[in-house]
Amino acid sequence: MNTKTKPDIRFIEFIQLASPVVSFTSIEGNEYVVQSLKGTTMFFKRETTQQIWDMDLKQVHKAYIELKDFKTKNFEKYVPRRHSPALGLLLHLKLLVG
Repeated sequence: MNTKTKPDIRFIEFIQLASPVVSFTSIEGNEYVVQSLKGTTMFFKRETTQQIWDMDLKQVHKAYIELKDFKTKNFEKYVPRRHSPALGLLLHLKLLVG
């Protein structure tokens, strides 16, 4: 069970933490390399497939604030098809400890 380290983090703090990230890993071990951050959208490449993905950091932040159980499937309503990268980013930012 993962525990929040900053349960009340404001979005501005969250984006400041996420902005300098150059790469992160999902809990399945997939590596993602950040390509850019445009507004609140992070663009990243999954190294195994070379596919570029995007993820709305506002929604990742919202999931972090609202969720109590951090299973990848619980991210579905926040970031469709981006569950694993979203959880991986939160772990990378040390906003969750297991």
